[in-house]
Amino acid sequence: MDNPAENRRRVYLMRHGDVRYYNDRGERVADPDLVPLTERGQDQARMMGELLAETRFDRAYCTGLLRTRQTAEGALGGRAEPVLQVAPDLREIRSGATDLMTRSEAIDEFVYSMEHAAKPGARFARGEAYADFYARVTKGIEEVLLQDGWKTMLIVAHGGTNRAILSWLTGGGLATMYAYEQDTAALNIFDVDVVDHAIRRRYLRLLNYRPDDVLKAEDWRTTLERTFAQRKPD
Repeated sequence: MDNPAENRRRVYLMRHGDVRYYNDRGERVADPDLVPLTERGQDQARMMGELLAETRFDRAYCTGLLRTRQTAEGALGGRAEPVLQVAPDLREIRSGATDLMTRSEAIDEFVYSMEHAAKPGARFARGEAYADFYARVTKGIEEVLLQDGWKTMLIVAHGGTNRAILSWLTGGGLATMYAYEQDTAALNIFDVDVVDHAIRRRYLRLLNYRPDDVLKAEDWRTTLERTFAQRKPD
């Protein structure tokens, strides 16, 4: 075994930067897929770009939504290569109409819904089934990782998507999704060994690193708890 890392590839997996899904009146925006980064989100993406300035990327992906594209562009720091591509299977899990739920229903089915992800038939906020989401994301990430011609890759996706990827990476599946908190603009790093067009080994190197709050001291709430706090009272 002259070089055990000969077939090793490295992935820099980010969540998009800060956004607002509720307006100043506490009303959910008409189409959450269209929200841009806030000023803070833009700053987070820029800070990540500074952190990764000396990192070479052979490939770069976002999910096609504006918030992931803006974050990826910031993290790439304006470099011309690689060209940013879209991985549609890594889109966020789809929720139902959370604004039609009572406060107590939304807390159980939205804020803490991932605690029940492994239960048969479980859905995220009455939307996409967790089993379908997990199958979509794991299929998508494997397709991206098994492409030829790269050693380092940037992927900018979403909180739920990243949780699914990290659960797949560590072998926990849907039962562990809830435990992988993903801050806005958080960075995860993992390696995969690809041998004979198959993923042979997986290693988690870094989890949920955020340059603007390294010690997680700013706010002890989860991102879903913070999002729900923006909603107006019933």
